[in-house]
Amino acid sequence: MSAELGLLSLLLALGCALLQSYAAFSKDKNGAALAVSAARAHAVAVLASFMFLLAAFAATDFSVTSVVANSHSTKPMFYKIAAGWGNHEGSMLLWALLLGIYGAAFAQFQGGQTRDGRFAVGVLGLLSAGVLAFIALASNPFWRQIPAAVDGRGLNPLLQDVGLIIHPPLLYLGYVGFAVPFAMAVGALAKGTIDANWAKRARPWMLIAWGFLTWGIALGSWWAYRELGWGGYWFWDPVENASLLPWLVGAALVHSTLVLERRGGFPGWTVLLAIVTFSLSLIGTFIVRSGLLTSVHAFAVDPERGLAILAYLVVTIGGAMTLFAMRARDFESDIRFTPASREAMVLVNNLVMSSAAAAVFLGTLYPLLIDAIGAAPLSVGAPFFAATAVPLFIIGMAAMGLAPMAMWRKGTLMQTVGQSRFALGIALAGFALTMALKPGAIMGPLAVGASLWVGAGMITHSVRRRKTLWTLDQWAMVLGHIGLAIAALGMASTALFSTEVSQAVVPGQVVQLGKIQARFDGITGVTGPNFTAERAQISILDKTGKVTRVLYPERRFYPASGMPTTEAALASTVFGDLHVTISALTEKGGEKTIIKGWAVRLFNRPLIGWIWVGAAMTGFGSLVGGFGPGWRRRRQNLVARVPSKSAS
Repeated sequence: MSAELGLLSLLLALGCALLQSYAAFSKDKNGAALAVSAARAHAVAVLASFMFLLAAFAATDFSVTSVVANSHSTKPMFYKIAAGWGNHEGSMLLWALLLGIYGAAFAQFQGGQTRDGRFAVGVLGLLSAGVLAFIALASNPFWRQIPAAVDGRGLNPLLQDVGLIIHPPLLYLGYVGFAVPFAMAVGALAKGTIDANWAKRARPWMLIAWGFLTWGIALGSWWAYRELGWGGYWFWDPVENASLLPWLVGAALVHSTLVLERRGGFPGWTVLLAIVTFSLSLIGTFIVRSGLLTSVHAFAVDPERGLAILAYLVVTIGGAMTLFAMRARDFESDIRFTPASREAMVLVNNLVMSSAAAAVFLGTLYPLLIDAIGAAPLSVGAPFFAATAVPLFIIGMAAMGLAPMAMWRKGTLMQTVGQSRFALGIALAGFALTMALKPGAIMGPLAVGASLWVGAGMITHSVRRRKTLWTLDQWAMVLGHIGLAIAALGMASTALFSTEVSQAVVPGQVVQLGKIQARFDGITGVTGPNFTAERAQISILDKTGKVTRVLYPERRFYPASGMPTTEAALASTVFGDLHVTISALTEKGGEKTIIKGWAVRLFNRPLIGWIWVGAAMTGFGSLVGGFGPGWRRRRQNLVARVPSKSAS
């Protein structure tokens, strides 16, 4: 019965979303109140639909097609429920749920205060209606099959990890959150203005979305590091790139909005970035779910669904860009600033982030376009992205380190650098030391220097202002920038100084990796709730041969899906990780595969944990700026300034 109730709730949510849009766009004086009520009802209905879907997964209802395709009777309850959003249909319903919640929150707090805010509520209703209609017509998670299956096929074993529980919701909170600035931009283009007042209302939503997206991307890379067995955290996979694109442009959007709020500058930049950021979130959805590519992250390979999503993209992005082209001239500003002012540093950062996004976008989609026209297949991998995006990131971090020290409007280079002497010395020392340790490399030492430049610069900035009363926005900036410096330092160190070795072993044999000694003690069979595994015992030895730590990497096999997986074992310290995996050495014996021996692979990853610590700090800083008292104060000030008749 939960499937029927879930579908009914889904259709009710669709009706409420349409009513929300109609009421918001109408000229009736009571339309704003009706739109807010409809937005609330819409969020409640789609939440009920999602909960009914999770109930079907928890009950292992094998008369529901999506449960059959993604669950199994032996799967632990933890993963049975998570499988509800670990598939195409469920993930789209999660997307709709978060869009409904964001829409209801915006309608409640800001939707009825201004004409452009009311229009934005209508835009959010239309966005939701499109997603809900797609789910109901082309991606129904409540479809029943008769007769019911005896058991399910199970979820991809690579996705049966704690990362699956948290990663998609966090990522979607970021993706979908940018719908609010998008709707506000469209509303302002249609009914209002892009000014400092608009920026104060929009910036918290941008910070919230960008913070959640930061956490989602970081958690996804942590999952890949632990689960995929190759010892790395970022493969430049097209689906990984799809999440990086809105993150890059979203970073530019957050900084551009700051200039608009403080100085009234960059209104055209800001509204264009708001549109592009959400557009890239939608394009990422199209890439993952259209069948254009095959990836462990991708859910759908259905061209019909891909065409439906493509149509949604064309209408949404095309409509917004057309409106921008018609109204862009009305939002030009004439602010003057010196080349070393804070506005100039933000402008450099915007150009760098946008250029990096363009490079990643080209490298991700160009092979697909080549394949679509029937040309020879082309592969674009890590070397292309390292040669294009990494230098741009370094330039952006150089501007980021200068910005807090620069003055608004009239800053000079000598004044800015003079205040950054300590940070400059730390950065040059780090660059020189890295060059000495890794001669011949240039990008890596530059990245180390840039990371230290940003981190030391923020510390200098904080010390200089230690006697002043800090606002929450200042705390958010310091946390975000220092976190990014820590993450970048971890990335640079991992790229420069990582080592690895792979060796066939017999019990008692020691594998040497630099000063690290790892002894292979043997293999033990293990039975899990829905898998069998060969578990290795790896003893880490000190100089005297004494065991200091024991690790247990595994090779698992899931009978329901017929897939093997590699489970890495980690020995983590503040200075880095020892990442250990095992693999079987096999040969064919008739129709059977015979295991002839085992190989151990060791990875030494210096400072790799700093990547996730830094990313967590950056995301937290962004969320502090979005959710904190600063937002409430801005709302109170806005309500005090805006006449009540503006809601009509």
